Amino acid sequence: MEFEKVIVHVLDCEHNNCITSVSCMENMSVETEKMLLSKAEKVFQNAGRKKAIFKEESTMKKRLAELKEEKLSFEECSEQIANIIFEKKMQYALYQSSDLVIAILKKEGRRYFLVLDNSYMEGITHNLQVNENGSVNEIVPCFGLLSANLVKQDRAFLVELSDFSIHCVENKVEIEGEKVNFMADIILQSNANPSYKETFKCLSKVSEAVSEKYDLDEVEIVPKMKSMLVDSASMQQSLSVDDVAQVLFSSPLAQADFKEEIKKQGIPEKIEMEYVKPAKAEKVQKIKTDKGIEIIIPVDYMNSKEYVEFRNHPDGTISIQLKNITHITSK
Repeated sequence: MEFEKVIVHVLDCEHNNCITSVSCMENMSVETEKMLLSKAEKVFQNAGRKKAIFKEESTMKKRLAELKEEKLSFEECSEQIANIIFEKKMQYALYQSSDLVIAILKKEGRRYFLVLDNSYMEGITHNLQVNENGSVNEIVPCFGLLSANLVKQDRAFLVELSDFSIHCVENKVEIEGEKVNFMADIILQSNANPSYKETFKCLSKVSEAVSEKYDLDEVEIVPKMKSMLVDSASMQQSLSVDDVAQVLFSSPLAQADFKEEIKKQGIPEKIEMEYVKPAKAEKVQKIKTDKGIEIIIPVDYMNSKEYVEFRNHPDGTISIQLKNITHITSK
């Protein structure tokens, strides 16, 4: 991955001031470029990344089409976008100041338009003062630091310039009493699908609910669901909700209820896994007993009696047997 052009604008929302640049960054230091590339890469691989499609009336799509057709320069386009984002942040009382990095980058032969709205972090640095007695080092707070990682307050989106496909990374904010995606809904004027992270959470809850409704063992069902998602993500292969329903539930009624509830939650029939990297917590199942004992088991082992076996006894108690263990460590 490499940058073609990078420009930075300052959205000083606290003082109602948008400071735009007239030209791109030149002679970017190796350290700065490395940090920005690292952050851009995390937009591609973030589990919270949402895929979106522009609405027909989208102003942003028109701006990017003009950029692609060279009717608008990159600098002019970036300035217009910076002003739009600043005005909307002020309009909806999102007063946190930020550095807005806008770039065109290449990755695997594709060109992307990248917008990173980088929130500031607080930190501590030193300041050197010199007086008549010599040097004095002071520790002072710094309120304008940027992180090389995507932090909770950051927002970002990528638009593939050949087909205008969109990927957004952001947490929802409350605007006029409703939780919305600021970038996807307001700035881009697009329809966004739930992220992999949101999809995983939704499938887990629905699997538990359907298992409870039909008196099924959720300790068996939920790990099976997790294993399907993790395997598909690892192979970068899409997964259909219909396939998940058939694997988890033998009853046609349970399958229908599962699919209907997933549809209500806005999850598409085909779950895309491109660039998804499963989190460690998604690869394991945590079990907690009524005695307070907690066990963490890899989901791939949960339904294999070769490694883990659950036994239901006539008195209503359950025993868990862990098998084929060669070594135990204390943590």
